[in-house]
Amino acid sequence: MREDRKKVWIHEFQTRLLIRFGLYWLIFVVTFMNLLFAWRLLSEGPGNALEQYVQFLTDYAPVLACLAMMLLLMAWDAVKFSHRLLGPVYRIRKTVQSIADGEPVRPVKLRQRDYLTEFRDDFNRMLETLQKQGVPVLKPNDPADQQQQTA
Repeated sequence: MREDRKKVWIHEFQTRLLIRFGLYWLIFVVTFMNLLFAWRLLSEGPGNALEQYVQFLTDYAPVLACLAMMLLLMAWDAVKFSHRLLGPVYRIRKTVQSIADGEPVRPVKLRQRDYLTEFRDDFNRMLETLQKQGVPVLKPNDPADQQQQTA
């Protein structure tokens, strides 16, 4: 079995997670920058607030750029992390749908670093138990698959 999946973005949960993540980041940045600006106003004293704000943004542009890069890195990591969870859920769900449609299935295989391996083991044990009880859920072994595994 190939260790990589072709699609990383496989479920709407990932979209919702990223939107939520982005909103939290935006709230953090707005709060952080406003607190910094308020601190600056307190230390510089009153003046033209617009000029002070423009100067503040100019002075802290590198900080904003760094925060934006961090957002991109954290978003990428969140998608990859969620894929390790949602990939197995997706694969098991497709297997359940195939069984419900009366199609024989193979035991579920996951990548080495995927989550839910205990669930996969329990699910595959259930399939084997059903097969032993006479419910034809498993596909017969394919000789081509066995040759690939031994190679």
